[in-house]
Amino acid sequence: MKTGLAVVMGGALLAGCGQPSSGGNGTAPAATPTTDPMEAKIAALTPKQREITFYKAIYDADYQCDKVVKITDRPRDNGHQVWLVTCNDTGDYYVTLLPGGVFTVSGTPQAKTRLPSGTKVLPKGSD
Repeated sequence: MKTGLAVVMGGALLAGCGQPSSGGNGTAPAATPTTDPMEAKIAALTPKQREITFYKAIYDADYQCDKVVKITDRPRDNGHQVWLVTCNDTGDYYVTLLPGGVFTVSGTPQAKTRLPSGTKVLPKGSD
C-alpha cells in the first residue's frame, strides 16, 4: 500500500514538470467542486426509479405526495445538488442532497394527514 502511494505521489510530482510558470504573478486556478458520489448514482437511475426515490424522500419528511410528475435540476445550493420535484396533488418541493446520501425537503407543501387505523372516510354529504 505504501509503495503504491509513493508511485502515485511521484507521478503527481512529475505531472507538473515542463509546464510554464506563472512567475508568482498569476492567480491559482479555481478549485473544482467535489461532487457527492450519490449524485452519480441518482443520475444513473431510470426515470421511474428517480420518481420513487424522491417520493420516498418527500414521504419520509412527513409531507404528502400522491405521485411525482416532474423532476427538474435546479442550481446548486452551497455546493449541494438540488431538484424541484412536482407532485400532482400538493405542488412543488425542493429536495437537496446532503453528504452521505441524506435528503432535505423544503417548500410550501401541505402536511400529510394520517388517520387512525380502521377509520372509514365517507364521501361528502353522506353523514
